[in-house]
Amino acid sequence: MKAKNFSVKIVALAVGVLLAVACGNRPSKQIQLSVGQQLEDVIQYPIPTAYEVVNLINRTGAAYILEVTNPTGKVESYLTESEKALNLGVYSADLAYVTTYNLKQETMDYLKALKKLSDELHVSANFNVSLAREVENNIENKDSLISIISRSFNETYSFLVNNGKDNVSIQVLAGMWVEGLYIATYTAATSSNPGDLLQIVANQKQSLTTLTDIIENNTDAPEVAALLTLLEPVIAEYGEVDKTVDIAKTQKIHSVIEKIRSEIIK
Repeated sequence: MKAKNFSVKIVALAVGVLLAVACGNRPSKQIQLSVGQQLEDVIQYPIPTAYEVVNLINRTGAAYILEVTNPTGKVESYLTESEKALNLGVYSADLAYVTTYNLKQETMDYLKALKKLSDELHVSANFNVSLAREVENNIENKDSLISIISRSFNETYSFLVNNGKDNVSIQVLAGMWVEGLYIATYTAATSSNPGDLLQIVANQKQSLTTLTDIIENNTDAPEVAALLTLLEPVIAEYGEVDKTVDIAKTQKIHSVIEKIRSEIIK
C-alpha cells in the first residue's frame, strides 16, 4: 500500500475508534477492512477501542483487578522507539481500564506515564499542562474524562501520521490491542461466572483480523513486519474460533497473549 493511502486509512481508523467511544456501546458491524475501502467505511467499522472493550467488561459486573495492568514504574525501562510506541499503546489501554473503573489516582499516574513516552516520541503537545488540568477538573465525571482523553489520543494519532510516523501509529495500535485482550482474557479466565466475558474475548477475532490487515499492508518497515511474528501465536489460536469461545479456549488465548504481552512490557 502506498504511504499516502496508508496514512489516510490509519487516521480514519483512529477517528473511528474514538467515535465508537463517543457513541457508547452500540453493537458494531464486523467486516474485514480491504485496501480499497472508502474513508467513511473505515470510520464506520473500526477496530474496537480499549475503552470500548474495558467498558463492556465493566458492564458485566466484573470487579477491577489490581495486578492486571502494566505498572507505571516500568516506563523508565522502555528505551527504543518500538518499545516506547508499543507501551504507549499498552498504557493507553491501562488508562482506559482505570478510568472506566473511576480510579482517580491511577488515572493521573497513567497519564504521567503516557506523557513521558509521548515526550520521548516527540508527540508531547497533546499531553501538556492544559490536559492535566482538564483531567483534574473532570476527575469526578467519568464520561467527560473519557471524552477528554479520547480527544487527546485522537490528536496524538493524527500527529503521528501527519508527521511521517505511520509505523509508530501501528505499533501503538498493536500494543493497545494486546493489552485490551490481555485484560479481557485475564478477567474471563479468573471469573467464577465468565458468561458475557467469553463473548467479549470471541469478538476480538475480528479486530485481530483488521489489525493484521493493517500490519500486512506495511511490512516494508522491519519494526512493523516484526509484529506479525509477535502476534503469530494468537493469530493461530483465533484461527480455530468461529463465533464463540468456551473457558478452555479462553485460557489458551490468555496463555499466548500473556507471553506476547511479556515480550512487550519486559
